[in-house]
Amino acid sequence: MKYFILNGPSAAGKTLLLDFLLHNNDDFLEPIKSFTTRRARTGERHGKEYYFISTDQYLALQKADQIIEQINYLGNIYGVTRDELKRVEKTGKNGIAIMTSEGIRLLKQNVGYQKLVSIFIYRDLTTILKTINEIHTDSTKASQRFEMAKREMRDITSCDHVVYNISSITDASQQLIDIIKKEINSKALEREIKPGQRYKHFKGEIFEVVLDLVENTETLSPMVVYRNIKTNQLYARPYELFCGKKEWPYDVNGIVNRFELIE
Repeated sequence: MKYFILNGPSAAGKTLLLDFLLHNNDDFLEPIKSFTTRRARTGERHGKEYYFISTDQYLALQKADQIIEQINYLGNIYGVTRDELKRVEKTGKNGIAIMTSEGIRLLKQNVGYQKLVSIFIYRDLTTILKTINEIHTDSTKASQRFEMAKREMRDITSCDHVVYNISSITDASQQLIDIIKKEINSKALEREIKPGQRYKHFKGEIFEVVLDLVENTETLSPMVVYRNIKTNQLYARPYELFCGKKEWPYDVNGIVNRFELIE
């Protein structure tokens, strides 16, 4: 199973997409529910939108080392516990939730980068501004939320995939489902990368790995650092891409390994 985490700017449609997705695909998706120290709003129920807890209960979770991801937002704490992930795993389904980029990094540290897939929900800023103005009658609050959305837009480069919510909810949800199904069916990459190994690129050039795997500070995913043995030019590429395949029409199969290990 995997964890699919939606990220994106305020008013990008993340919650609507998540609800739409769960309504139609709850046979293989299970929501990861966060706890929060804020009070429940009208219509919200404990265990549905959030687990609403007191400050004392939060401190008890902290003392028991139960919290694996948390953020402070507008004076309230939101987070996910180890027991919640165990609950999701027991369902036999794939977990799905909405988190900030910082929440994604913290969760990746706990569950591993290959088990967590981050998906950025993109929406153009003009539409976001229109939506925010429709929600807020207070111009100051609307302006603050829009400024936050502009900052959050920068997280697009740190996510594994992007869904473009620019047409209809049906179109965006289909993009999301395609990504999820592709990731569910993908195989784990287990190739061992070591300094000194030489690889032949599918176009014929020879490269040598120069370091152990290094960590991308933004995504926490491993990177392969290698050099062209002719030019000595250094390169860095995500582990999945280095070990992955490439469409190549000049090969009889049409698909080739990007790099082949030279024994």
